[in-house]
Amino acid sequence: MSTTPNSGDLRERLSTVIGIPVVPYAAGGEIDHDRTVVLTRRLIDNGISALTPNGNTGEFYALSPAERRAVLTSVISARGAMTTIVAGVGLDAQTAIADARFARDAGADAIMIHQPVLPYLSAQGWVEYNASIAAAVPDIGVLPYLSTPAVSGAHIARLADRAPNVIGLKYSVPDPVVFATTKAQAGDGLLWVAGLAESYAPAYWQAGARAFTSGLVNIAPAVSLELLVALRDGDYDTAASVWRRIRHFEELRARDRAADNVSVVKEAMHQLGLCRREVRPPSHPVPAALAAEVTESIKPWRSAVPALQTEQQA
Repeated sequence: MSTTPNSGDLRERLSTVIGIPVVPYAAGGEIDHDRTVVLTRRLIDNGISALTPNGNTGEFYALSPAERRAVLTSVISARGAMTTIVAGVGLDAQTAIADARFARDAGADAIMIHQPVLPYLSAQGWVEYNASIAAAVPDIGVLPYLSTPAVSGAHIARLADRAPNVIGLKYSVPDPVVFATTKAQAGDGLLWVAGLAESYAPAYWQAGARAFTSGLVNIAPAVSLELLVALRDGDYDTAASVWRRIRHFEELRARDRAADNVSVVKEAMHQLGLCRREVRPPSHPVPAALAAEVTESIKPWRSAVPALQTEQQA
């Protein structure tokens, strides 16, 4: 079981690329836990030190409660000594609290609270929701996931005052100006994670983000880490070069309001022999024309893809 978090240490450990692992399925549609372990070890062996099982790239909303817990258990079983685990939780508050406590007891270092999916979200209600979940697990870190500009920096500061274990936010509003304003209003002390991955990482970094999430790491972790190093070094020419190399792939994921976000990642992984391409509804495997675009999009960095250290799956 985790103990009271050292907030500064945890923020430092999470100031990096935070990988969001996919969930591989077997031929019968069930989760392939053996491959989950293999893919997790592949990420860790290739330099990814922070992982969020049960994130959106992990099809959080398509998994049953038991499946989410089993995925978390599989990922934790494969962690390294320096791996930081941030377990995704969400849905109604009681479900999120139960999953947060399970994650704590399983050895997670922190939780990431998905933004509530209710159509009627008030800013103060968002504060109450996250504060109630954070209070249930005061001994681990908490990072809310925020993707609406309706919640201001003042509301975030209010949450941080009420819940000392809120160490940062995964911020996914697609507007760097709104991000900069919100961060300034919230005050100091929080870790801001660019939640829209590599596409927005350079812009958000300049406004004060010091981490970004990534689904791309499932394919080419070295590319994501190259971007991280460039941003840390202030080498924006190299950062721009990396961004251009991955732009087509990330645009495919964002197309049609991100309808094929996970499907594009899994299609690329399938083409590289890493896992099957299947996703669960309401996602859908990509059609042939889009699969061909995926092939083209990964060509600029395909050589950076590490092989599995196991029998590959056709």
